Amino acid sequence: MPTPNTRSPTTWSGKPLGRVLLGGALVLLPWMAAAQDAAPFDRPGIGFATEVLGARGFAWEQGLPDFSSDRSEGVDTRQYVLDSRLRVGLGAGLELQVASDSYNWQRGTTRARGGGDSSASLKWQLPGSGESFGWAVLGTYGLATGQAPFSDEGSSRELGVTASWALPAQRAVAIYLDYLDAAHGHVWTFSPNYTWYDDGRLAAYVEAGLSAGSERERVAGGGVTWRWRPQLQLDASLLRGLSGDSTDWQGGVGVSIALQ
Repeated sequence: MPTPNTRSPTTWSGKPLGRVLLGGALVLLPWMAAAQDAAPFDRPGIGFATEVLGARGFAWEQGLPDFSSDRSEGVDTRQYVLDSRLRVGLGAGLELQVASDSYNWQRGTTRARGGGDSSASLKWQLPGSGESFGWAVLGTYGLATGQAPFSDEGSSRELGVTASWALPAQRAVAIYLDYLDAAHGHVWTFSPNYTWYDDGRLAAYVEAGLSAGSERERVAGGGVTWRWRPQLQLDASLLRGLSGDSTDWQGGVGVSIALQ
């Protein structure tokens, strides 16, 4: 099951690419902060937003960090990751994404540091999307550019779809379905999401996740987002594993910044 800001059990990174993404985002930070239009962000949550950035729009989403914690056979293993995602609006409802776990720390029976795998994605807001209903598809190709133990040691292909319905009182419900074909096997993921509060600045949601295939997990949790400015969002999220095969805890804090 992914951490709240990822799309699959596979980590996405590569040490050189991660540094480029993180460094480039820091350079663009003052420029992005000057934007005035609210932007759709994919952080946090198991799924992704149904909206895409407009043509020539940019967004940078950064974990500060995201984490996972699991106890197995009497051993506690914790992992922290600075994961970066750069999104570029292409127009015609399309968006290009490049993602990287810029840096990882792992603590357990052994300690390790390094980059993980990398990915490139194409997101398409499907026809029929509007104010009351929206849906989008995200196709991802992953490359094993990372270092052990943070690499999946093979390329991966992934296809996900999210559908969202607006409800009265600024609430919403969404469902997410994903299929991953990776070196470690095939994984199906299903996740429902309910936004129970959203006043335009502060929002809160709950969600659940179910994975089947080479990885079997059951998780539930939620998160909050705060729009400091229309183009600047802070987030926090937490998931609890509900089965013996599930990671005990997953979550994180992050920031998302956009220029549209």
